[in-house]
Amino acid sequence: MKKNICKGLKIKILKPFIGILMLHLSVNIIAQNGINCDYEISLSTSEIVNTTFQTGDTICLMAGVRGPLYLKNINGTAENPIVIINKGGLSIIDSDLAYGIKFVECKNIILSGAGDQDIPYGIYIREVNNGYGLGLENKSSDFELEKLEISNTKFSGIIAKTDPDCTYTAVRDSFTMYSLDIHDNYIHNTGMEGMYIGSSFFLGHYISDCDATLLPHIIDGVEIYNNRVEYTGWDAIQVGSALYNCTIRDNQIYKDSQAEETYQMSGIMINTGSSCNVYNNKIIDGKGTGILNQGTGGQKFFNNLIVNAGRDYDFENQTTKQQFGIYSKYTTYVHPPDNSLHFYNNTIINPKSDGIRLVDSPSEINRVINNIIINPGAYEYYQSLGSNEFNADDAYIHNYLNASNIHSANNISERSSKEQFFADTLNQDYHVTSSISPSVNWGVDLSSYGITFDLDNNSRPIENYFDIGAYELQISTPIISVISPEQKLIIYPNPANEFLQLSFHLDKAQSLNLKFASMEGKEIFLFRDVFFNQGDNKKQFSISHLPKGEYIIVLYNQAIRLTQKLQKI
Repeated sequence: MKKNICKGLKIKILKPFIGILMLHLSVNIIAQNGINCDYEISLSTSEIVNTTFQTGDTICLMAGVRGPLYLKNINGTAENPIVIINKGGLSIIDSDLAYGIKFVECKNIILSGAGDQDIPYGIYIREVNNGYGLGLENKSSDFELEKLEISNTKFSGIIAKTDPDCTYTAVRDSFTMYSLDIHDNYIHNTGMEGMYIGSSFFLGHYISDCDATLLPHIIDGVEIYNNRVEYTGWDAIQVGSALYNCTIRDNQIYKDSQAEETYQMSGIMINTGSSCNVYNNKIIDGKGTGILNQGTGGQKFFNNLIVNAGRDYDFENQTTKQQFGIYSKYTTYVHPPDNSLHFYNNTIINPKSDGIRLVDSPSEINRVINNIIINPGAYEYYQSLGSNEFNADDAYIHNYLNASNIHSANNISERSSKEQFFADTLNQDYHVTSSISPSVNWGVDLSSYGITFDLDNNSRPIENYFDIGAYELQISTPIISVISPEQKLIIYPNPANEFLQLSFHLDKAQSLNLKFASMEGKEIFLFRDVFFNQGDNKKQFSISHLPKGEYIIVLYNQAIRLTQKLQKI
């Protein structure tokens, strides 16, 4: 038997789990085969300090209601991490201290609530009246956090960082935090951030005690995924100083920024010194900006669904209280090989102000492609200004003060969602249900950029045709550009100035739509659901209102799509 080295720590006969304890695999095997505890943490235990656990040990957090838990100097290895897991049911923590669970100088730990397969979140930090839920502090590193529920905290749900101080032991050249894997957790009703990962002061933090500006440590390796975060006072997920290998994906975020704290209002905030790819997230009904990026550049933001960002935050005030679908501002002096920003296949619905706003980007070109942006709140505001400074269409994709170089293509910008054939907008289901939607098969193929799946993690493209927006329609949709010499679109004259004539042949009578797409991706509908007879058809109409430039003309319905290029002079 092992020696009792911690007050209140129950002892079990050693039956160590045999096998390699590696992240998800280790916890899954433990949960499926039953938990053999090397140690049990009783309900009366409040501290475990400097305990000599063996690497690969399984520490069981016993079911029931307990107070806060402080753990210091517990260290596994990358190959054999120490697993802390609930046993016997739900382990609940209520705390009157400044933390629910606090890790200090700990490394290579898996904290898991997967001990009971019938309980989705087996460790529940239920209430922390005076602080945060879970802290990884004092040079703690290499953690996996899974299947935890955290709620009712005065401050943040999860904090993972070590602030620099006058000991200089946690400044940038003396400490790096590695490998934070945070997944399948439920965080709600927090006074401040849902997750506060890394320092927000990448460029330096002045410490008065040592009269110096100190650079905080960076994080190498952040993966935040499959979490549900809702009703946060401040930002739902905030990541700073995560300079390498950072991914935020497949999270569901609802009702962020409820405290309306200025500069702390977003669903996902990529703070200074971070290079994070952000994709496949749902951000719904928050009071803040959907995604706020202040990172290094070279990042991809794709397949995100952002609905009603900021709409409940003083909607009438468009001057001092703006909120956006995506807001990206370059703030750090870190230059990756590709410092462009990539915004692909996002669906942004009803943002308070602009759909996407880019500010102060030094990159040669930023790419905004295949996005759906519907009903940005600033449209009417810009229109009402009646000045050359703002155009109403800036509300969709706003190159603010022309500070950024933008390549914009194949985006859908509309005031109404009606023509998109969304499944159920009242219940915020923005899957496309019909191939007649202008988003279907009209996107740029971005496979070479790694966009090979949609928000549901279904494959894209389907049959080599790429859709616009976060969801790819998962049915075959025939597209007929040229079937036979008769089945084609002829335009005259070309180039054209005032009028244009279309000639085309139909195998059967049917209704068609006509739209023009500019090279910048803006779509202009000339008509919808106009009936044409079987056989040869001609239609003439004015194009005098169109700006000069090159367009692609698309005559289409659910079964047919005819295209032709036009030069408007």
